[in-house]
Amino acid sequence: MMDNISLGVMLVDLREQMGLTQDDIANKIHVRKTVVVDIENDQLPHVPLVFVKGYIRSYAEIVGLSVDQYQPYIDELTKQANSQQKKIQTQMFITKKRRKAPVIFIGIFILLCALGVTLYHGNKNNKNNLIEISHYISPSPSTRVNS
Repeated sequence: MMDNISLGVMLVDLREQMGLTQDDIANKIHVRKTVVVDIENDQLPHVPLVFVKGYIRSYAEIVGLSVDQYQPYIDELTKQANSQQKKIQTQMFITKKRRKAPVIFIGIFILLCALGVTLYHGNKNNKNNLIEISHYISPSPSTRVNS
């Protein structure tokens, strides 16, 4: 289906045969000239893929390129974009997972410190309340003195 010739080259050839400039195409599809330049150089403009597909369709329609000729390129772009999106999602998931681990450990550490301080002070207060009762015990009964 796809020849060795790129979509960009086909679009440039057809545009030039019609005597149109990049500015003419940009004005007709309502984009900046840099978007047309990127498409002609087989580079993805920095816009969402759905817009790129629309720009290519509009450009192809203006210069008379049939759907059968440009659709394989759009399909390939879609595959590439999907694989890139999966890579990005995987990287984001790994990054989020890495960020959560330290937060959990810090939270557990703070909780354990608070528990330790509470137990220490509680135990310390209990020791202060203890009274040595040995001096309250009466001595053993002494012998009675008869009068």
